[in-house]
Amino acid sequence: MGDTLELYTGDTVTVEHVKPLSNGGGRFDVTAEDSRKWRIDVTRDGDVDVVTTWEDGTLANLDVPEWMDDVTGRLSRL
Repeated sequence: MGDTLELYTGDTVTVEHVKPLSNGGGRFDVTAEDSRKWRIDVTRDGDVDVVTTWEDGTLANLDVPEWMDDVTGRLSRL
């Protein structure tokens, strides 16, 4: 089970650490309240790569929402 973050938009997302990366960063699942989900890699330097996305449990080609910068900014400071 992941941690819940309240975003600057007032929305909440769940962030779950999936695994550490060899470059010192981490892989995370970010799930929005509306069931959209992004698997992202966050490097030690704060760079972000989207690995895959889902909508309602099905693979989807989702855009990265503006609020993701809020989430990744917090993750890169951990």
